[in-house]
Amino acid sequence: MGLTPAVELSFLKPKEQEILAEAIDNEQSTPSLSQAQRMKKLSAEGQLDDDSIQDIMSEQKKPDMSCIKLSFDKISRYFPRSYTPIQMENMIIKLLDIWHRNRQRQNER
Repeated sequence: MGLTPAVELSFLKPKEQEILAEAIDNEQSTPSLSQAQRMKKLSAEGQLDDDSIQDIMSEQKKPDMSCIKLSFDKISRYFPRSYTPIQMENMIIKLLDIWHRNRQRQNER
């Protein structure tokens, strides 16, 4: 869990923190900053309970746009068995560069 969400959650009552710990274990996910802030606000208003914690924790989080993951199973068939993951990544980048240049040329016409 990130430090900032953890600080926000430190304001929850001990019983609320116990319920949240169970929800984290059940969901196998930690709250985002915005989720932690909403829980803190509900707690301050006396409205944070099992259901609201579960509702917040079960929300679909926005995907991390700083990283793209490709499963090895999906891409390994395109490469020789001897290729390492780094070699695969380098080749994917090289092919994307070629594709991008071709698109730029087509757009210039």
